[in-house]
Amino acid sequence: MNDLPPDLFQDLQAFIETKDRFEFLRDWLLRCGITGRKIELHGHRHLLVRFNQHNYSPYEKTKVFVAHYDRVPGTPGANDNSAAVFQLLCHAGRTSQAPTHNNLQILFTDGEELLEGAHPNKQGSYLLSMLLREQGVKNCRFYVFDMCGIGDTVAIGGAGSLLLQQARRDGLIPAAFYNFAIGELQQTAAQIREFQGRPADWIYSSFSDDLGLLLGGYPAACISVLPTAEAALAHQNWQEVMKNESAMMSLKKGYLNPNFQKVIHAMLPQTWKTWHSPADRIELLEKRAFVLMENFLTFLTEY
Repeated sequence: MNDLPPDLFQDLQAFIETKDRFEFLRDWLLRCGITGRKIELHGHRHLLVRFNQHNYSPYEKTKVFVAHYDRVPGTPGANDNSAAVFQLLCHAGRTSQAPTHNNLQILFTDGEELLEGAHPNKQGSYLLSMLLREQGVKNCRFYVFDMCGIGDTVAIGGAGSLLLQQARRDGLIPAAFYNFAIGELQQTAAQIREFQGRPADWIYSSFSDDLGLLLGGYPAACISVLPTAEAALAHQNWQEVMKNESAMMSLKKGYLNPNFQKVIHAMLPQTWKTWHSPADRIELLEKRAFVLMENFLTFLTEY
């Protein structure tokens, strides 16, 4: 039996059934008195929410909370990624009433779901990062939220660190950015540890918009929610993969190498087995995950 509040369940159902998810988001925010900025780029529509710009300080790092609202065709996309979208929508509503949160932005992205075989430079977040660089956007950290609707533990994605290692090895990014981005990932893991009171579990079996942002030159961490036991098992499984010589040889050919992806997908946590399928339904989402995320987003905002 699903335990989500009835109003939230109904809103999620409406979001899943709507033909225009972007307009749904914009209308939902407007009803809360929030005007988002539309960024249309290469066929993708992103929505950026800023708060209290009159108090903005260029000397403080801007935190950007990100969730992609697109989904794989033919799937409900409840956990991937409607849950995180609504968690950020609700946080936007709360934050708009707090005058001191002037260095927080929320970004709803389009084009996260890459078609099979597509190059990462086709991802919406990568194309957006190119625009941000042209505009001289600096001094920000991206927190990417994906698969956050089931469980009671905040986990951090480790795929970003592997992609950074590959990009550095291939000469696609300078050493200075590699060291900086890895440091930012470690700082996010430290924040999760402070929030939960124990080290963060690193999950290496998937990536999100952190892929495009990192390759575009911006520090980004992917954050998900899982049941405690599954998060611990996923972390442990990666330690075993590191001992697998064949898997490590595949990884040297690239994180997106099909042979390595077979290894990674075999490690998907049980909760994520509905990923990209008709089984990714609202009925599987859990109230405890939404409560956890409300507390975690508040923690990060005030950090």
